[in-house]
Amino acid sequence: MSSNSQSQSSQPTSPRRCARGCGFFGSPENKFMCSKCYTDYLKEEITKLATAVTLTSPPRDSSDLAAESAAAPAKSKRCLCCNKKVGLMSFGCRCGGTFCGSHRFPEEHKCGFDFKALGRKVLAKENPVITHDKFPERI
Repeated sequence: MSSNSQSQSSQPTSPRRCARGCGFFGSPENKFMCSKCYTDYLKEEITKLATAVTLTSPPRDSSDLAAESAAAPAKSKRCLCCNKKVGLMSFGCRCGGTFCGSHRFPEEHKCGFDFKALGRKVLAKENPVITHDKFPERI
């Protein structure tokens, strides 16, 4: 009896027509739709999900958009000193400016960044203070 049930389950099912009625045969992996109807079905599902997400998200006002655009300024493609186009050969400085080859050094563009304070911070971090031993009797 068990061999009879195994033979029935191993037999392929007869092909079914497309669930959308286009006339082609569908497969169980594609919800019994042909390949074209299944791709159309998936596209429809994606658009439904996208509209559901946009409907549930809170509306954005213009002040939020203005704050986002002010937070991420576009990188300038000109030297801040001579206004020369820099193209691919731009040099960024720690002061935040973009400069050409002749103004790339801090002395050339009158940089306002305090390099000495940065160096002092790095040295203080890398070289902690060492104190003397509290017990001078110890060797």
